[in-house]
Amino acid sequence: MLMQNNYDYIIIGAGCAGLSLAYRLLNKSHTVCIIESSDDINKRNKLWSFWDTYETPFNHLIKKKWKNLLISNENESIKINCEDYNYQSISSLDFNNFILDKINTSSNIDILFSLEVKKIVKKNSDVVVITDKDEYFCSHVFDSRPNNKKTFMKQQFFGAYIKSKEDIFDDNLAAFMEFTTIKNKFHFNYILPFSKNMALIESTFFSCNEEKKLLNKEYINEYMREKYGDKAYIIEKTEFGSIPMDIGINSLSEQFITKIGSFSGATRASTGYTFINIQRQVDHLIKIIPNIQKNKINTHFHKFILRKMDSIFLRIISRNPDYMKNALMDLFRTSSHKAQIRFLSDMPSIFDIMKIIFYLPKLKFLLYALGIREKNDK
Repeated sequence: MLMQNNYDYIIIGAGCAGLSLAYRLLNKSHTVCIIESSDDINKRNKLWSFWDTYETPFNHLIKKKWKNLLISNENESIKINCEDYNYQSISSLDFNNFILDKINTSSNIDILFSLEVKKIVKKNSDVVVITDKDEYFCSHVFDSRPNNKKTFMKQQFFGAYIKSKEDIFDDNLAAFMEFTTIKNKFHFNYILPFSKNMALIESTFFSCNEEKKLLNKEYINEYMREKYGDKAYIIEKTEFGSIPMDIGINSLSEQFITKIGSFSGATRASTGYTFINIQRQVDHLIKIIPNIQKNKINTHFHKFILRKMDSIFLRIISRNPDYMKNALMDLFRTSSHKAQIRFLSDMPSIFDIMKIIFYLPKLKFLLYALGIREKNDK
């Protein structure tokens, strides 16, 4: 513990991005301070899920892996083979505690809680981070705070951790998207079984409107009754989340501030997947950090064509959600699962993108790409 006011780097926010970057800087020659506004980051305990498409230093924290996923609607179920890219989950609680333990014994990193950053200013050769209690000096800031920009659409979800008395879940098969018949809503259930009697069941909307009234325990209980009848179970805990899905986030760094995390463009706009993009982002930053002030760094990893496709997906979801559900079912039924996974993970090759485009409804997507809506769309 350094407990000083002058550092080489300051990281604002002890979320996934801030802690991931701090982990790469552990016991290096740089002095680092993490400034966090909350008093306990584990109040925000979440489950992060992703495909094994990129090597990270956190494989030992993986809670569960699945080799098969299911996408379905009321008429059909499609199994997705994930043997080459396992679908897996990490608890933010395990992630946070692992890195906090490392920080507490490190020689070069401080973490300060319950400090609200008011302003960041350049003063001579220093960058000054002004908080509600003190001022801290550094040469560069990595900022993971959200901005105040209103996002076009959000992924909103309510999840319940279910523990059943009997073995009712298939723990080798996760339900990736179980589309429902809620009219004019892009809604699906998402089920991750950790064992035969323990699972996370989430109700998820992609929506431009607030859907909190439809995200509650009552929906989960009704789902359990319809799916499993009178089988006894308890809800051990619940979680609610809202992920901004915006292709227009400006992630360009200023001369002395680099944005990191979700609000730097690390969240894939059309899917909400973030964890792997954050790991790619901070690995890239570590490579160029010695010369970071000499570069105006774009930390947005989405290529132009992916951002364009995300924009089209989100516009169709907002105006014709039922059509988009059917289009995705067609896509998963016909195209390569490996290409789909790389595409959803934001790591496709140009050939993967071509395969995805080939199996999409080209006329509809072309009309949206040109800004032309069909008559039956909102």
